[in-house]
This record gives sequence, structure tokens and C-alpha cells, in this order.
Amino acid sequence: MLFRCFRAFAALGFAAWLVLPQSAAAQSAPSTIQQRLNEVGADLFSATPDAERAIGELQDILAAAPDLAEAHLLLGIAYRMQGSPDMLGEAIAELRQALALKPSLLLARVTLARLYLDMARPGRARDELETALEAAPGHPQLLSLMAETERQTGSPARAIELAEGALRGDPGFVQARYYMGLALLDLGQHARAVEQMELVVKSGINPAEGYYGLGVAYLEAGRVNDALASLREAARLAPSRAEVQIHLGRAYRLRGLLADAEKALKAAMPSGEASLSELYHHLESDLYMEQGLLRVAQGRLEAAAQAFQKVLTIDADHEPAKRHLAEVRKRLQERAGKK
Repeated sequence: MLFRCFRAFAALGFAAWLVLPQSAAAQSAPSTIQQRLNEVGADLFSATPDAERAIGELQDILAAAPDLAEAHLLLGIAYRMQGSPDMLGEAIAELRQALALKPSLLLARVTLARLYLDMARPGRARDELETALEAAPGHPQLLSLMAETERQTGSPARAIELAEGALRGDPGFVQARYYMGLALLDLGQHARAVEQMELVVKSGINPAEGYYGLGVAYLEAGRVNDALASLREAARLAPSRAEVQIHLGRAYRLRGLLADAEKALKAAMPSGEASLSELYHHLESDLYMEQGLLRVAQGRLEAAAQAFQKVLTIDADHEPAKRHLAEVRKRLQERAGKK
């Protein structure tokens, strides 16, 4: 099952990590540069950030003061907000530059960890988080991200322990509750997962992610009608999110609404020459798996076999795809024998 990390930087307390200016370079910079840097930071952590404008402003600032670690940090955050595959590499480069200039800049490490988790690279995320925890042991934000790291590396029980630790430090910390919900789903504790995700949605923080997590939890719990309502709302709030459309397609398929499922899966496909695998490799596998299941429901067995084969091309050990492909091939052979 695929989930992406929580995205609401400001709402989840990331702004508290940012105190500008901090570095020696920033302290010696002209006051106009300091003011511009603070203004860009305030904009990026606002409810309606303008990443494109921030990128232009930060590039101008760095042209005048290339050694400002905080400027590189904010530029990395702005690149990440763009959400495109090309910008992920740029974001990582800027965050690395910020750390090269100031290794103690914790927000750069936290942002890097989030990027690596988004890219399903939990080992790299763990490296950054362990370093950050040495400087800020027990910090709820770091503990919650470490919880997601443990979940992605196959230790959901440990993830729950870490999330509970984060909530002890800050009972209102929604991100920890979200990651706990994901870990509970991995353990098959669907009812408890639904409870956590419902609390996330009630918080009003990052509603698109909250409704998405709740929708998937409802699906896993067999509450398809509730899942449809939540996933439709998530799709309304974030129509370009491929993972939302994939799970919405699954919910429609389970309800027998095959035409709606088809539309949702088409909406999940990347536009132009872009590839899902460029950003989130696992998404492509999820998409083709759901396409295969939809084709089976439509009676299009040849197309279903092609979709399952695509899953196995991406992940040769994908057991559900192997099983469904074998079943489809058996049905195709039986069909051919009747002719």
C-alpha cells in the first residue's frame, strides 16, 4: 500500500524551526537582504505560498549573497513545493548546499528526510533524522518522521511506538497521528486506523491528505461507501494527486461503478511525456495493478494480463500481480479451448 508523507509544512509546525537570519553569513548580510529573506520565508510558510515567486526572489538573493545557508534552505523548500520530478533533484542539491554551509541547520535535515520518504528512500531519511535527533532528542517532529521511516522499512510496531512518543511530547501533533494510522493499517488494525484518520480529518490540518488517508483506511476496513465520500473529497481538494485517483478508482471498482473507475485511473496517468516512475516509483506499480483489476471486472482479460505483466516488470516479486496474472491466463486458456 502506498502513502505519501504529510505536506502541510506551516500547519504542522515547521515554521517553528525557521529563525532567520541564523548563519554568520546572514548576520553580516545587508539588512535589505535579511529583510527579503525573512519575507520569502514568511510567504513559503503561509497558508497560500507562492513557490514560483519565492524561487525568483531567492535566486536574486543568492546572486548577491551566495553563502547564505538559509537562502539555500528556502530555495530547496520552494523547489520541493513545485512538485515536479525535475525539481526534486534541485531541491536536494539546495538542501545539501545549505547543510554544507551550516551543518546544524535542522530544518534542512528535516526537509531532506521528508523528501527521501516521499521518494521511498527511508534509509537516506533515517541518516538525516538520526543526525537531527542527536541535536534535538525527543522532538515530536523528528520522532514522527522516524516513525514513518520505520514503517517504510517494514517495522510498523516500532513506528507506532515512535508516533506515541511524539504524541506524548505534543498531544495535538497531527502528523504523528497520521503516521500512526498508516502503521496501524500495515498491521491490519483497520478500526484503530480509521479512528486515527478521523481525528486527522477533524483537525482540519492538510485536509486533502487527511481525507485521502481516511478514505484508504475505510477501504481497508471494507467501508466502501465511506471510502468513496472521503476519496472524492480528497480528489476535489487535490485533483492532480495520482495516488488519490488510483484509490478512488479502486473504490469505484469495488462499488461496480466501472466507468467512473476508468475515469479516475485516466486522471492518475501522467500527462505528456512524464512518467510516474520519475517521482514515485511505487505509484506506477499501484496504477497498473488497479488497471489490471478493472480490466478483469470489465471482462477484458487480454488487457488485464498486459497490466499485470507491467506490474511484474516494475516489481518481479509482486505476489498479487503474479496470482492475478496466473488466474487471467488460466481463464484465457479456458476461453480458447471452448472455441
